[in-house]
Amino acid sequence: MEIAPRVRYGRITVRSVVLLGVVAVLAVAAVVRADRVPPGLVREFQAGVDAYRLGKYDDARVHLDKAQAIDPKLPGPHRFLAAVAQAQHRWADCISEARRALQLNARSQELAETRKLHDSCRDADGRPAYRGELGEGAAIAVTANVPGATVRIAGLRYGGTPVAPRLIKPGVLEVDIEKAGWKPVHVTVEALPAIVTDIAVELEPLARQSP
Repeated sequence: MEIAPRVRYGRITVRSVVLLGVVAVLAVAAVVRADRVPPGLVREFQAGVDAYRLGKYDDARVHLDKAQAIDPKLPGPHRFLAAVAQAQHRWADCISEARRALQLNARSQELAETRKLHDSCRDADGRPAYRGELGEGAAIAVTANVPGATVRIAGLRYGGTPVAPRLIKPGVLEVDIEKAGWKPVHVTVEALPAIVTDIAVELEPLARQSP
């Protein structure tokens, strides 16, 4: 369902609304590639969009959560959940939902707008932006509760935490963060094109051995 919010200087306006009746049903069916639309999907999604447009963000969140629960593979509910989160200043949720929408449909007509929404929420959350043009490349930033922890991606050293956004090839990454006296952490993440992927880890101190 290719309906998404438009971002302008931190403000969200709905560029289009979900089509009603048969058109909306056909749109959903095309996305899920099924002969039957899951019961309640269009109703909950439409109710969420309507509530969002009216500024009833809590109600919008309830309906959109139900829509994505019915079919988690639809990007539309996640886009609007990101927009709702931005309106409520829940930056981490906004970033997470926007990322999920981008993962679910990398060829969406709303791709550029969803990326703008993602970047706007990262900026509002005080996260550093990539200095330069990403194009269709990706970037990764790594933070930890311990400064100076070594970051390795695919075995290559990328410096010590915090690592400012660094250019990297899009795709699945194996990341290791370690520091003497602390338990190492291994994470697997997907670096998405044209946005910064954030990794935040909590290192645990190694237990001291008794003398």
